Amino acid sequence: MTYIEACRETNISVTIREARHAPGPPNGIGKSIGGWLPTSKKSIRSHVKDVCERAQRANLPYVAPIIALKELITKDPTLFMLFTEMLTEFPDSYHYSEDDSENLDIRELDQLLDTLNYQIQRPIAYFEGEQIGCPLNAILDRPLGTKAGFAAFIRPDVNAAFGQILKYWAKFLMSQESASTVTTAEGGWLSTKATTDSPGLHKFLETYAVPNPNDPIHYGFTSWDQFFTRRFLPGKRNVECPNDSLVICSATESTPFAVQRSVRMRDTFWAKDQRYSLEDMLGSTEVAQQFVGGTVYQAYLSADNYHNWHAPVSGSYVDKPTIIPGAYFSEPLPGGSIPKLNTHHSGDVGIATTTRSQGYISAVAQRGIALIKPDDPRLGVIGLVMIGMCEVSSIDFDVLSHFDKGDEIGRFHYGGSTCCLVFGPGVELEFVPDADILDPEHDNLNSNVIKVKSKLATVIPKNVESSLG
Repeated sequence: MTYIEACRETNISVTIREARHAPGPPNGIGKSIGGWLPTSKKSIRSHVKDVCERAQRANLPYVAPIIALKELITKDPTLFMLFTEMLTEFPDSYHYSEDDSENLDIRELDQLLDTLNYQIQRPIAYFEGEQIGCPLNAILDRPLGTKAGFAAFIRPDVNAAFGQILKYWAKFLMSQESASTVTTAEGGWLSTKATTDSPGLHKFLETYAVPNPNDPIHYGFTSWDQFFTRRFLPGKRNVECPNDSLVICSATESTPFAVQRSVRMRDTFWAKDQRYSLEDMLGSTEVAQQFVGGTVYQAYLSADNYHNWHAPVSGSYVDKPTIIPGAYFSEPLPGGSIPKLNTHHSGDVGIATTTRSQGYISAVAQRGIALIKPDDPRLGVIGLVMIGMCEVSSIDFDVLSHFDKGDEIGRFHYGGSTCCLVFGPGVELEFVPDADILDPEHDNLNSNVIKVKSKLATVIPKNVESSLG
């Protein structure tokens, strides 16, 4: 039974008093991982207030998945209670001052529905400054930080309802209308400001292949998704050490989060030290067994990064990759999951817990699982775990019978994302210095991007035992 299923089986009850007085997860810590949300709660709150006001002025008719969510909430007394409580209470970490009552964001259910309805009919905007890379997470940031929010969003009916909302938005983000912000005009993702300030967009035309470089406005992009899944120009990301089978390449353009060795079959992934739990991550005892005592490497992709992934080694899939359904919007229970959980923070800093608690989401979020059988048997089976960190629309594996190291093998379609490589216990790895991060609370959470297809680690052959038989 997975962690999410266990929580549901226990029929978690949240009374009004509990919801009001629960400390909630620590939204006031750390940096904005990957630039998906601002570091300042005040910035998030200001953005949500603005979107709420624009939604009110637009007064758009509800689309089908919003109608379904409203019916689900209003017809279920427990859900109505939970949504009411999550919208009327604040997590302790928000540290509102007395005059903040005049600048509240969303406090009523109809406001929430109006704002969600508006957002999923709008493209992703570029902001000069800190990005709102996950607009739905921004809207839900405060409610998710309450115990009532946890209890509501872990429910399968609520999760399914938001799954339909995300599908609707995914379809919109593949439409031509969604390309309106993919523009060279001021405030666009291709503007001079964006391609100067955002590291992943630097020297855009010299770095990325575009559909039509002669198009002065959109560079030929016809949808947000096409822009999001853009490819590098030939020669911009070459495979490092292509002929050395003991060199593992980075599968993604991403920032290292942690390396953990001697991982266990089951572990307390919700606890503050973020231990990886193989059975929960991989969704199968049988699959997880071969990696017990091995190593997990995790990295996260930034909002402006390249979002396709590539083979870390030459080989083939043991079986067809699978997608494990998970919770779209789940944050850890109060008292667990991330460092400094019980530390009271002052000041207006922090991000939504979903983007910080990487170990937690490796076991509960939607994720794609692939087992790679390397051509070099000394490497053992390698687990590739692609995780929808927040608002992910889909995890897309290519159908391939064999691939060479560095070949493109899949991609994320819009949403926050993170990835894990899992190695067996007989494989000793020497990671490059920037990747060998033992403490997920390290300070350089937004630096040291490891380029896709570059050297990530080297397998030390004298300590390698084949697990392929």
